[in-house]
Amino acid sequence: MESFIAHVVSQLQNVNLDHCRFILPSRRAAQAFSKELLQRNQGESFIVPPVQSIEEFIEDVSEVKLINNLETLFEFYNIYKDHTDPNHQEPIDQVYNWGQSIIQDFNEIDRYQIDANQFFGNLKAIKDIEHWSKSDVKTELVKNYIQFWERLPKYYQELKADLKSKNKAYQGMAYLEAVKNIEAYTKNSSRNFYLIGFNALNTCEEVIFQTILNQNRGKVFWDIDNYLYDNHIAGMFLRHYSKTWPHYSLESLASSTNSYLNKKEINIYGVPKKIGQAKLVGDLLSKMSEDELNETALILGDETLLQPILNSLPENIKKVNVTMGLPLHQTNMVSFFEVLFTIRSQNEDRLHFKTLLELCGHPVLKKAYQEELQSIETRIHKNNIIFQSKEDFLESCQSFDSDLLTIFKLSIFIKDGSVNEFLSNCLKIIEILKPNFSSDVLQMEYLFGFKKLFTKLKNLMESSELVKDFKVFHLIYLDILSSETLDFEGSPYQGLQIMGMLESRVLDFKNIIITSLNEGVLPSGKSQNSFIPFDLKKAYKLPTYKEKDAIYAYHFFRLIQRSSRCHFIYNNATSGIEKAEKSRFLTQLEIFKAPQHLVKNHTAVSNTEQKKTVLKEVRKTPQMIEKLESLFQYGISPSALTTYIRNPIDFYRRYVLGIKEVDQIEEDISYRTQGTVIHDCLDLLYRNYIGKPLDSKDIDQMLKAYPNVIKTLFEKKFPKEALQNGKNLIDFEIAKQQIKRFLVQEKELVKSNQVKILELENEAKKLITIDDIDFPIKLKGTVDRIDLCNNQLRIIDYKTGRVESKDLKIPENWTHFVDDYKYSKAFQVLFYSLLKEEDLGENGTAGIISLRNLKSGFMTCSQTKTNLNLKALLPDFKIQLESLILEILNLETPFKEKLV
Repeated sequence: MESFIAHVVSQLQNVNLDHCRFILPSRRAAQAFSKELLQRNQGESFIVPPVQSIEEFIEDVSEVKLINNLETLFEFYNIYKDHTDPNHQEPIDQVYNWGQSIIQDFNEIDRYQIDANQFFGNLKAIKDIEHWSKSDVKTELVKNYIQFWERLPKYYQELKADLKSKNKAYQGMAYLEAVKNIEAYTKNSSRNFYLIGFNALNTCEEVIFQTILNQNRGKVFWDIDNYLYDNHIAGMFLRHYSKTWPHYSLESLASSTNSYLNKKEINIYGVPKKIGQAKLVGDLLSKMSEDELNETALILGDETLLQPILNSLPENIKKVNVTMGLPLHQTNMVSFFEVLFTIRSQNEDRLHFKTLLELCGHPVLKKAYQEELQSIETRIHKNNIIFQSKEDFLESCQSFDSDLLTIFKLSIFIKDGSVNEFLSNCLKIIEILKPNFSSDVLQMEYLFGFKKLFTKLKNLMESSELVKDFKVFHLIYLDILSSETLDFEGSPYQGLQIMGMLESRVLDFKNIIITSLNEGVLPSGKSQNSFIPFDLKKAYKLPTYKEKDAIYAYHFFRLIQRSSRCHFIYNNATSGIEKAEKSRFLTQLEIFKAPQHLVKNHTAVSNTEQKKTVLKEVRKTPQMIEKLESLFQYGISPSALTTYIRNPIDFYRRYVLGIKEVDQIEEDISYRTQGTVIHDCLDLLYRNYIGKPLDSKDIDQMLKAYPNVIKTLFEKKFPKEALQNGKNLIDFEIAKQQIKRFLVQEKELVKSNQVKILELENEAKKLITIDDIDFPIKLKGTVDRIDLCNNQLRIIDYKTGRVESKDLKIPENWTHFVDDYKYSKAFQVLFYSLLKEEDLGENGTAGIISLRNLKSGFMTCSQTKTNLNLKALLPDFKIQLESLILEILNLETPFKEKLV
């Protein structure tokens, strides 16, 4: 396979290179051309002629300093302020959003040599129609909108005049200047100009190219297959040039190859999601030899696939060159600096716990300061700190490493600081962090990338007085960050080449792999960032999405020209927000395939079977039994036993391994906290009435006292302001209502019944003996309330959740009573009854009062289809309890997981 570049160089054998200047579409293409030129002239001494990208050539010809879009936007904003009524001016953060589209439209107008006055007149007329400007009644918004389009030509002219006075230009303006200068430039140059590998040219480029051809000062080498040139949308632009350029009326536009119709193996794969594509790429590459890899290009249609693909590269790849670089915004440093932006943006004296935890828990800091940061997290969780002042936070860190303390000071004490001060702090933090990553080359590269970014921003901010607002600066930071990359080290001529579609221009490969061949990606579809309507673009021959589709088609089919094996991958997932429609280019390959093209369709399916649910099983050891025995001797609670009934594995983790639930900071009131507060409130309200009969006056006193009591209890767990709005306020009011409704119901009860409180929140204990166990078992539990109602003992358990009377029914013959968690409420009540067995008497009862089901009142525990009283049920309960304990202490019975 002779590449296009080799083909061009071969035609320059008799050309004196000292009189040549070569212009190509990109720097990557220029590098490849220079290499080929050196290889063809090995053994000969010669001075390498200038080899440039088109952007570099335009800058030379235009004799102006090219500025980027951001600098252009700042210049535009100055013009905007000078020529806009102060009462109607928008701040720079708003102009920044729409100004970039305006700058892009100015670029298009200039690159295509549009008559600006006529164009802007037509644009204003269209905007007038869109907003009913001829209506007699106009709103202030419509008036301002129309005035903006009237002033737009002024902005355009003044911006260009201002930049010209400074010898600066945005890209489109530089193209216009180049058109003005090209004739004089070529006449004054001793070199001929060779334009290589171009396709879609803007109007300025067409004029420049034709000027060179008409003056007989050079040649254009087009890269197009004869078949594509004659029959395909990929040749649309070149067919247009051959018909409209005077030069081609004298000699025909020559194609560069006839290889498109040669025998080719084309494989099309439908794969779900990005990870699926990355894994398939890895599989395809693993089957290639080293020689094949040297002739292979991996083209990423969606460049966010870079990291997944790098992680999926197989072991047989020894050399790889990533042309596009790693986007800086995909590194883990981004989230660290975003925390600093969050702290500065909030500009508060206090820090929210989530911000603190995000800062202290970030891997960038944890790598070097793990113990100190862990202690901060533990303190925040333990004390349920929701907000903490910056001074208090730093005070708690005084004993820490001085570097960490400095990082904290630089991170959080940036209130009201200037943008420059913030940038200086970020650069200082990077310098402090550098020694911590001296052995981690990749992290050092990330730090270096951010150092360059912040230095660039600092220089930019110092050169402009516009960006004083931190919000605007953050927008600029995110914008620049999205385009910054970390360059990989690698040879552009050896090993696997990974690049984007535009970077493949002029280059040829024997094997190509292209990912993300979906509609909306390749081609990109109808989306456009422009204020110019489609019809106006068509009228002035500006590029629309149709021309952009033709550009993508050219790049895609040009890659196939000289290849022999192609792998095209698209996302076929039908779920999610990513588009899963196969690219039209693949459909064209399938339907209009050449006779020598072997097109195969593949649907990649995972070869893994659906994972069956395997329930965990842990066999007991003598050491486990020893720990369990000590647990039962120390005292076992009903909650521990119901945990075992619900899931033995949870019991094993909690009571054998000692794994406790991680304390979570409660920003919102949890059900558990709400339940605890309600229990504590009832305990405090009734505490003063133990041992005396209750009457209506006692309940009235409680009704007066409960609001302050429950408020005090909540404020012990949450800051006062946290209870004054939002979900917490709703939960607080719900808790108050539950207490009030319960007390009102109690008042009705004591009116017609004698009620005496005997015990509140009292821990009861009892020793029992079990055959086959040579030590007594201690049972313990805290009963919410024990009282006498008309001389009948009642054991009461409060539940803040909803409980139905059916939840307290014991099955006939006790079937599955200690196996099924649905009987856990009855189990708990019977357990408390067993602890108080001696006090029950013949008419004692036990049950639950559900604060979410108060209409059911006191719900008692009973057995279906029997009239046995509570005391008569206890012997059978003991049997069930003993069997449960024996099972837990049995060495041969493993802990088996249950599906919960």
